[in-house]
This record gives sequence, C-alpha cells and structure tokens, in this order.
Amino acid sequence: MWRSENMIQQYKTDFESFLRKAADKQQQQILVSWTEKVGAIDPLRFFANGSSLEGNRHFWYSQKDDLYLVGAGPAILDMRTADEWEHVIESAVVHNLSLRAGTGPVAFSGMNFQQERERELWQDFPDTQYRIPAFTLTKTEKEYYVTINQLVDGSNIESQITTILGQLEQLFAEKDLPALQTELIRKEELESQAWKRLVKEATDTIKSTELDKVVLARAMKLEFEEKLHAAGVLRNLLDTQKDSFIFAVENGSACFLGATPERLVRVESGILHTSCVAGTAPRGKSETDDQMIGNALLQDSKNREEHQYVVKMITDVISKYSKDLLVPDGPQLLKLRQLQHLHTPVSATLLPGASLQQIVQELHPTPALGGLPKQESLDFIEKKEPLERGWYGAPVGWMDSYRNGDTAVAIRSGLLDGNQAVLFAGCGVVKDSDPDMEFEETAIKFRPMLEALEVSE
Repeated sequence: MWRSENMIQQYKTDFESFLRKAADKQQQQILVSWTEKVGAIDPLRFFANGSSLEGNRHFWYSQKDDLYLVGAGPAILDMRTADEWEHVIESAVVHNLSLRAGTGPVAFSGMNFQQERERELWQDFPDTQYRIPAFTLTKTEKEYYVTINQLVDGSNIESQITTILGQLEQLFAEKDLPALQTELIRKEELESQAWKRLVKEATDTIKSTELDKVVLARAMKLEFEEKLHAAGVLRNLLDTQKDSFIFAVENGSACFLGATPERLVRVESGILHTSCVAGTAPRGKSETDDQMIGNALLQDSKNREEHQYVVKMITDVISKYSKDLLVPDGPQLLKLRQLQHLHTPVSATLLPGASLQQIVQELHPTPALGGLPKQESLDFIEKKEPLERGWYGAPVGWMDSYRNGDTAVAIRSGLLDGNQAVLFAGCGVVKDSDPDMEFEETAIKFRPMLEALEVSE
C-alpha cells in the first residue's frame, strides 16, 4: 500500500528547496506552483478530507476523458475575470514535468446565468469566479498528480512549509467517507401551478412576437433532518450518472453540485470540442420500448427544431474562433440513466490567439438554456421567471496554464446548504409547447439529483 508519508517527506526536501529559490528572486508576491506525480489517491476521499481545511472545495469528473480534478484548501487567488488569470500565469513560477492537461496551476471557474436583482439563495456565489486553490489533485487515466499552489514574496517560508505539510497530511488521511443517511422532512415543488401558467404565457408571447423559444426553469426545495454532506451526494452521482460531467463548487456554507450531460467547450492542445444537446425523452422500461422512444425523439419535429437552433448558434460562434469544423449531418441519441437526448458533437482547430474563455463568454447561454433570439429570451426570463437561477444553467469548469480547459452547462443540479437542498430543472418552450407536458419533462430532469439524495419520487 502506497503511503502518504512518502510523498510528505519528498515535499519536505524538493518543494522546500524550490519554494526558497523562487522566493529569493522576487520582490513582490507571485504564484509558485509545484506538481508531483504520486501514488493512487481516491479523488472523492481527497474532496471529503478537504472539509477539515480552511477554504472551499471543487470537484470535476469527466468520464469521456477519464479525468478527475479536485481542489481543496485555502484559495490562493480568487479572481473575477479571465484577464486576471492570464496576468497571474504570466509571472508564475511553475514546476511541472508532466505537462498533462489539468496539471500545474488550475483555476476552477463558474459564473451567474445572468445578472439578477436579488441574490438571497446564491449570496455566497459571485457573478464570476476563477479560483486557484492551495491544493489540486489530478487523476488522468491511471496517473495521479498533486499540485501545491502558494503566493510567495520571500518572507515566512518556514511557516508556509510547516502549514503546507500539515494540510497535506489531512488531505491524504485514509478516513471513511461521510454517510448520507438522513431522513427527508419536507419536499416542496415551488410555485408549480404558477410555472404552468408561465409556460402558457410564453407560448402566447412566441405566437405574437419575434420570440422563437424561451427556456423556463423551476425549483424543488428539500429539507432533511441532518446536514447534507456533499461527498456523499457526489458518490451517488458517480455511481449512477456515469456518462455525465460531475461537478461541485463550494462557496461559504453552500455547495452547488450536479451531473450534467452537456459540455459547453473543451480545449486540449489547440483542439476544440463542444456538444450540442437539446431535445429530451425518458428512457424506456425495456430495450424495445427504449428504442421506440429514441426513434420517436429522432423524428419529433418540435425536438428536432429545438435541437437545430442549438447546433446553428453554437457552430456560428465557434466558426469565428476556429477552422476545420467537423459537424455530423444529423443528431445522435445520448442515452443517460433516466433520460435520452438529441446530441450533435462538434470539433474544430482553435485559431491562434483564440481562447476558451472568449468562446464561453459568447456562447453562454446557448439556445438550450436561454432561447432564441438570445436577448429577447433573456429579457423574458428576467421579467417573468420568479426563480433565482444563480449559477444554474451557466458554465462551470476549469482551465490550466497551458490553455487547456473544459466547461459544462450546470444543469441536473442542486444547491446544498446545511440540511436543505434546492434542485433546478428547465425545458425549452416553443409555440406548440403544452404546459403539462413541459412540467412532466422538468419532473424527469429532477430525477438524477433526487436519486443522488436518496429521495424517492
């Protein structure tokens, strides 16, 4: 069995020497980052152990790329713009022999769906966030890396080393994961009848104005006997939502987490990948039933129209920043545990000077999360939807110092805070939408998080 003491001792010599040399050359604070390949560490245990440290935690898992990223410990830098990140990286002193995507300095990112007048539910979540934590664990395929990030100005090196080594010992401790055994006290679907009336208002507006589509969301509030542990919910999501991007972002006492099927943009070694996901149906109870439902989804005019909106908008934006665009002739079926979607994968080569964050800013929100035309749909949501969306439906992800990164659209998600959870679900409304059917679609979309919270419907 590989033991953490081996790595702690290694850091005590190698990292201390590196930190001192970096500090000797500096007259002001700079980011110093050290990455080392280590033995196997359970990413979920690393996340759970991070609750014993000061600071907020982050979790990212992409089954498609076999990649885990876990951030823990104090925030070394908590930035509000991608420009700040670029400025920090320009002067950073980095030791990283692997150069693998997701190693070295990593900023975990997230943002609001749009500006909101009131921020009660999401008060601990800023409009935009790029955070570099003190520690990042990267698991890529069968390799594990740990990165330490520190701000260094030449003073207090000895105390920094002592603190870092103590925190590492806590992160590598072989503790049991916290259980999720807590009883549900109350479940409330917020303003369900009002939401159906809003869908009807949206269809009437679409028929009489230039609005073509608007995505409306609703919430469900759950209350439990005891505090919810994010690690336990993540464990259930990892077990049940294997084909999704699984994420968690902790701010203050609240943790926003979920399992989303929808990638926004990934960039690795200059190659861009994105995923157009729109159009939804449930899974069938048998293989034959499932195939019939999937075929019906592929032929359904409402869903195909909604899907094509998304494909056109995303490819129009990506073409500004890339070349050699590859787009399939038609959508495929993306089959998840409870749902299946129309799905069109797109890839391209990034143009020189283009960045992940430029594309994310222009893509968000896609027609799958906002509507069409973009501004008209956002205006309708802002004026009519009573829900405080916060980070729901917005991009969450990460980027490293080598211009690699990934973002997913934060749907199939919930906000945990103490013994409460607020879950979110949405659907695209077009001129022929039926309020009862759209309500049922959102009910299906609550299922992944309800299952992760071990709540029966």
